Amino acid sequence: MRPTSTGVRIAILGIFGTILGMAATVVHAQSVSGIDTSQWAVFRNDKMGFEVKYPKNWSVQFPTGTGPENVLMSEPQQPGKEHLVVQFWIQRNVNSKAIPIDQWYADQLKAIASASPFTRTTLGARPAVRREIAGSLGNHFDFFSVLNGTDVFEVTITQPTERTSLNPIYDAILSTLKFLN
Repeated sequence: MRPTSTGVRIAILGIFGTILGMAATVVHAQSVSGIDTSQWAVFRNDKMGFEVKYPKNWSVQFPTGTGPENVLMSEPQQPGKEHLVVQFWIQRNVNSKAIPIDQWYADQLKAIASASPFTRTTLGARPAVRREIAGSLGNHFDFFSVLNGTDVFEVTITQPTERTSLNPIYDAILSTLKFLN
């Protein structure tokens, strides 16, 4: 029995869909920086409302104190090598009007009479702002996004002064960030 042209089309579409699905799986393991994150560890914190992948040899710490909730991830320090550290913060109820993050951030700048430039971006598929500040202690990269209405999620990265763009490892980490709510 000869297959109908409709049956052949359905079979071809099925094969094509399977190939696309396999390709999407491979692409998903690659971050925007081209670094394979598929074998990285996953940090998930339901209370803080996010999960993120990080290299398996890194450590995760919860700094204590009276400040905002935060988690610090860092690679083992090696002499003569840049020490990579990323910190995730949750500032509870600081966006009392539940306004978009770019408007909230612009209001913060007005309140402190600062003209620090920022760019709009995304973080975990949500609107975010990115601020870069060069200082005596290095180049600071800060990302802000609304976590759940009134809470603000922040990522802080500091790099040596001579490094003006984000280290590809940081890009890879940020590309795996997911918000849970």
